[in-house]
Amino acid sequence: MKIFKQLIIIIGITLIGNLLSYLLSLIHVGFPGAIIGLILLFILLLVKVIKEDDVNLTASFFIDNMGIFFVPATIAILNHLQIISENWWRFIVIILVAFVVSFTATYYAAKLTLYLQDKYGRRKQKDV
Repeated sequence: MKIFKQLIIIIGITLIGNLLSYLLSLIHVGFPGAIIGLILLFILLLVKVIKEDDVNLTASFFIDNMGIFFVPATIAILNHLQIISENWWRFIVIILVAFVVSFTATYYAAKLTLYLQDKYGRRKQKDV
């Protein structure tokens, strides 16, 4: 019964996210419902409306079996092999550019975080 309750909470939040996505699409703002649902779940967990124990068991199951959710995407890719084979070099360029951009952004974000921790960490130590 506990798993059923957790599943209803997760599915309910996902449905709310999809509904909000649909409402946003009416004003020509495209945003995936799954992402809205994840943000909503995060906020509800953050403000403790939903406790971690209310979704932990079912969420762990989904995370442990995440590979199953990639099967439909893989099949869709196999159905479009002709398009991919015609444009393979574009995909390679996109992947390389995305890698360099994300790697660089991660580097500078970590560097900024360390700088801020160092700057404000020393100030707290001086005040104490």
